[in-house]
Amino acid sequence: MSQEKLTEIAESLSQLGFTELEATIYCYLVENSPATPYRVSQDIGKPVANTYKSVQALYQKGLVMIDDTNNRLCQAIPPSEVLGKLKATFLERHDSAERALAQLRPSADSERIFALGSADQVFERCRKMIAVAESIVLVDAFPGVVEILKTDLESAAKRKLTVVLHAYKPVELTGVEVIPFQSADKMLDRWGGNWLIVVVDGAEYLFAYLSDDGRTVHNAIWCASAFLALPQHSNLTMSLRASLLERMIKEGVPRKEMESSLKRTAKWLVAAGRGYRELATKFSDRK
Repeated sequence: MSQEKLTEIAESLSQLGFTELEATIYCYLVENSPATPYRVSQDIGKPVANTYKSVQALYQKGLVMIDDTNNRLCQAIPPSEVLGKLKATFLERHDSAERALAQLRPSADSERIFALGSADQVFERCRKMIAVAESIVLVDAFPGVVEILKTDLESAAKRKLTVVLHAYKPVELTGVEVIPFQSADKMLDRWGGNWLIVVVDGAEYLFAYLSDDGRTVHNAIWCASAFLALPQHSNLTMSLRASLLERMIKEGVPRKEMESSLKRTAKWLVAAGRGYRELATKFSDRK
């Protein structure tokens, strides 16, 4: 195997807890076992003392076997066994951490607005929001990010939730009501990146502006304050209904049909049960 490929594989192992030298030695031994630590050091171009130390570390981790003779020949444990061992160790540590963290009491302070610094954070937070939604998910999103959240939105619709998307290019999402933004071309020309707005149950919201490829965050915030989220829900609902009405006017839809559509979509304003319940409980004057 080429040195370049060997280095690439070693880097992957480094992400699993190996040091760079341990990963290089293990990869070498997989293809060249058995071998003495001295031979390994010569072939990989590393100091003998460091190689001996890393071989011993691999041995203690149960990833190599060492012939208990003067030759000290080293044999790599098969990769399938190593990966199984690493997976079992990770799951054990995961379960231990889960039990430990379960003892903590999360802060009840939900009135803050939090900045999100990476695209992974943005989309993971969106997926979490959509996954816990109880009644309605409203989304205003540029084409570059719609595809990323497509499966999550369709899954929410499959759970019989109301899911509405303000779209800037034609798109079909199973179970999702798609409403075209009426000045989409102008908006897409004006902005080089991707806008994303998600409001769930009138209880939490996320705003983000990402790069054109959706990998870089220019600015993003998330908030789980119903006091702030419920007005955002109302604003986005009105924007969606305005786009719907504007489209029907342009298409010459009969007034009766327009009134029917507006009546149907009025439920979007009052369907945010979770946010409303939180505020009603918080602000109730009843003893």
